[in-house]
Amino acid sequence: MSQTPHRPSKRLGQNFLRDERVANAIVSEADLSRTDSVLEPGAGHGAITRLLEPRVNHVIAVEKDPRLAIELRHLFSKSQSVEVIEGDVLRTLLPDFNKAVGTPPYNISSRLILLLQRSQFRQAHLVFQKEFAERLLAQPGTPDYGRLSIMTQRTMTINPLMTVSRESFTPRPKIDSMLVRFEPRPYRVDVDTAIFADIVRGIFTQRRRLLRGALLHYLRLKLGREEAKKIVASLDFPGSRVYELSITELEELSMQLKPLLPHESLPSNGNNILRRREHASLGR
Repeated sequence: MSQTPHRPSKRLGQNFLRDERVANAIVSEADLSRTDSVLEPGAGHGAITRLLEPRVNHVIAVEKDPRLAIELRHLFSKSQSVEVIEGDVLRTLLPDFNKAVGTPPYNISSRLILLLQRSQFRQAHLVFQKEFAERLLAQPGTPDYGRLSIMTQRTMTINPLMTVSRESFTPRPKIDSMLVRFEPRPYRVDVDTAIFADIVRGIFTQRRRLLRGALLHYLRLKLGREEAKKIVASLDFPGSRVYELSITELEELSMQLKPLLPHESLPSNGNNILRRREHASLGR
């Protein structure tokens, strides 16, 4: 796969896909049609863009590096379907898209998940570092299960599709990657998103404790020792450790807690919670 000479930027998290077979496999998995509008976050040298162009109606190729944006505009200057946007995909006002495909910079992985959660997309096929993908997919009771797993799985169905060798990129990253498919999923509308997110954040700071102890710690910081003990005594919850709780159990807990928490202690709304810095990183 030929590329214009370019010194990769560590600051921008640049690892360029150079294996044509892998690029073709990624695009083939995406089940694209001529009606699709596809977001490609971090288009790089256009390895994926070239394959998307003849398959879809609109490619939104976003590239933060000005040198690469110039290269992409030159490559697709005659294209009717490729729109090159120079900028940070996390901060740029994007056209509507129904799918996302690509190998985004690893250093924006968590924040890119949040971008998808706030978007009206139908399907995404994205390559992440394998360790990050495993955290997305982790199940209750496993070492990788945490806030990232919960907040992502609650809003999206996630399926691993294939491992991508580190040898497929230049410069070569330290670990392999994984192609993952995301699709939006409905979640319980009777659960307050802000309270749910705040509880998960609060109790997962002590993920290996029994839920009772973690709840007491979380509520004591908000309300004081006596009020925390009173509320915990009134709750019905499993005797599990925090990291063993399913999303359904966490939803039930947040529904029980909502009417018991003083109004001034409640988070203002779900959107503000998701935009806060600690939720941008999502943690473990």
